[in-house]
Amino acid sequence: MTPPNPKRRSFHAGALALLLGAAAPAVQATPAHAPRPKTYVLVHGAWYGGWCWEKVASQLRAQGHTVSTPTCPGLGEQAHLLSKDISLTTFITSITNHILYQGISDVILVGSGFAGVVISGVADRIAHLINSLVYVDAMVLTSGLSVFEAQPAAITRKRQEQVLAQGQGVAIPVPSVNDYANLDSEAIAWVSQRLTPHPVGTYQEKLVLTHPLGNGRPRIYIDCTASPFEPLVDIKKQLRSQAGWTWVELDTHHDPMITDPQALSACLATV
Repeated sequence: MTPPNPKRRSFHAGALALLLGAAAPAVQATPAHAPRPKTYVLVHGAWYGGWCWEKVASQLRAQGHTVSTPTCPGLGEQAHLLSKDISLTTFITSITNHILYQGISDVILVGSGFAGVVISGVADRIAHLINSLVYVDAMVLTSGLSVFEAQPAAITRKRQEQVLAQGQGVAIPVPSVNDYANLDSEAIAWVSQRLTPHPVGTYQEKLVLTHPLGNGRPRIYIDCTASPFEPLVDIKKQLRSQAGWTWVELDTHHDPMITDPQALSACLATV
């Protein structure tokens, strides 16, 4: 996760020039190789769509990377597909097929929030196409558990009540945009116009893995530390005690692709 040290790179170039007797001012050290282009698939969390990655994707593409931002069924521009039949398996299959049909490999698969569960499921199926998994302040489940079972019971009860009262038994209603920290009115308007109810079946279905979590691929957790996100507090404590994680702390709020896309882009570029 640590980027190459530019001072150290310059020192080696200078030392080589001295050893070769390169005193002529016209001879310049060959610049260090630019970072190789990477392939990112950025998966959105609950209530979002691929649109939420707009600024992060733009910054990564400006560095020469390939970036795709699929939207899961029933959300964003696919909100018209919302139904009670959409499940966690639907989401996992959607992102798996996105990778397969794009014909890409060596993928840095990034999941924010709820999408941590999705990318775990994708890696369980097609680990041979995955370079690494990046969980951005994300939900991580043990095989055999659902999100409703893993998060605090009080939060689950509240969500279930909202589904019945406002979501017609099909979806978790959109949360208040007032929960976003440090967003100006223009950014809040941009987000609020695009949020869509989230298919409840994705929270109800248990994640079933046939391999250990990550299926042998490196796992990075980006912990957004500026404020606690209640559904993840206990889960993060458990994860930090487990082996096999690279842990990165980012001084941003939850959903940093919205609250601080520049910081998140810079962090992802080092993976």
